[in-house]
Amino acid sequence: MENLTNTQTDYAVARAKVEQMKKFYASAAIFILVFAAYSLRKYYKTGDLTFFEFREFTILFWIWGIILAAKAFKIFFFNHAWEKRMIQKELNNGHHGKF
Repeated sequence: MENLTNTQTDYAVARAKVEQMKKFYASAAIFILVFAAYSLRKYYKTGDLTFFEFREFTILFWIWGIILAAKAFKIFFFNHAWEKRMIQKELNNGHHGKF
């Protein structure tokens, strides 16, 4: 019975991670499309393609990009296996909530 529970738990965790990845990829695709449209429009209006200025909408793209990078880091690096390792490490340390 415990094995079934672990399997169900692992499935739920995997499903949640896939949902997070799906949302991340959708957000990244929208970011790329909006950024490309903005850049092309700006290029046709001014002939300039600078991405490192902090005016108009570019600051919004920077913030949006930083948020996407943070989400990517969370999804791909701080995953379930990392959580399990950290929990196991804390249990092995013997602190059990006492700092």
